Amino acid sequence: MPVESETVPVGAEAPDFTLTAIDDSEVTLSKLRGKPVVLVFLRGFM
Repeated sequence: MPVESETVPVGAEAPDFTLTAIDDSEVTLSKLRGKPVVLVFLRGFM
């Protein structure tokens, strides 16, 4: 499903989003506020 894409400048606050984790749980960025967070996006080949 296509989604709109936007560029976030280095050092800027990331927009809030929700993703499905590998265990099928939902992870929302805003719920992690105040905790250390490292985002790694990998492009899979399916």
